[in-house]
Amino acid sequence: MPDSVFDTLATDYDAAFSNRIPGRWLRSRTRRVIAALLPPASCVLDVGCGTGDDALWLAAAGHEVIATDVSQGMLNLTEARRAAAPETVAARVDVERLDLESPCDEVRGPFDLVMSNFGAVNCCADLGRFFAWLDQRLEDDGRVVITVMGRFCLWESIGFAMRGRFRQAARRWSGRATFTLDGIDQPIWYHAPAAIRNMAQSHFVIESLCGIGVFVPTTEFFHVCESRPRLMRCLCRLETIVAGWWPFNRLGDHYTVVLRRPA
Repeated sequence: MPDSVFDTLATDYDAAFSNRIPGRWLRSRTRRVIAALLPPASCVLDVGCGTGDDALWLAAAGHEVIATDVSQGMLNLTEARRAAAPETVAARVDVERLDLESPCDEVRGPFDLVMSNFGAVNCCADLGRFFAWLDQRLEDDGRVVITVMGRFCLWESIGFAMRGRFRQAARRWSGRATFTLDGIDQPIWYHAPAAIRNMAQSHFVIESLCGIGVFVPTTEFFHVCESRPRLMRCLCRLETIVAGWWPFNRLGDHYTVVLRRPA
């Protein structure tokens, strides 16, 4: 039996999200933020690396990466992808297990940037301890770039309500939900930007906040635009223009927040 719901999700994760047109576009949005902050040959910690997509992208760009996840199933897929990558890319990626609730001392750094994409930090109730742990491993003026599921998602609230699934439409509003798969419960905490600021303020300052999946739909509604390329282009353009502005930067499936460690 798998130890984590993510062990079960690992096999189909790329097919359900990363390899679909909206998923690729959403990932490209977070990557633009990350790439703009990285000097050449940086050292990066990837927290919640999933199947290794971002870790290999960073390594291909010339950066040294430690790819971490709590799920052994995800780590196995990352290892397999690393082994299949060109030797120069594979040599820049190390794979380690890391639990946000109790981060280990073996992952030391120092890092120029720490990234966590698409909700990995939502598996941790209190990120204060994690931010303190990062503070000891980040270079001065280093950045933390995390993509977080917020407490309100426009697509979910409207889309599920229109289907009469009101409980799902409001599932984020309390700040906590439980995802169950194969008899395993995974608590999810939906962190508002203010909560991230409060948990990080002893160590980091917020530099920017951008909505991800504001107009481009969530996974459950990818089908709305996958077969309508013109609609997809319009939604992407609209999101590119306004997702960095309030209130749109708080209405998406996720938001990407950039934190800086003061010198």
